[in-house]
Amino acid sequence: MEMNKAPEGKWLKKNAWKYGFILRYPEDKTAITGIQYEPWHYRYIGMPHSAIMQEHHFVLEQYLDYLRKERVISVRVDGKKYEVSYYPVSKKMTIKVPTNRQYDISGNNRDGIIVTVYP
Repeated sequence: MEMNKAPEGKWLKKNAWKYGFILRYPEDKTAITGIQYEPWHYRYIGMPHSAIMQEHHFVLEQYLDYLRKERVISVRVDGKKYEVSYYPVSKKMTIKVPTNRQYDISGNNRDGIIVTVYP
């Protein structure tokens, strides 16, 4: 049975974002991703990123563009407040991180750094 028709595949498509996963190449975004629909291709990006992408119906390319434009995003997921910041890569860059909260720093594989501050 095809992934997108199997009960498990349907459940995954509906719920994966709740666990930090995204469908990497959805059927309706091939013009943006440049990749054909792959119903089996999930990628872990973590919370709150998957929730933001779900809410805005973004694929990863759109989400990275959104972060680059907005620079700082505050979002609540399940009552918890997250802060996501984008920093363009430069030779003399400074990244501000909290001293009293957990955070992740990740490159965006393009041109910047994403800092996620957790509740």
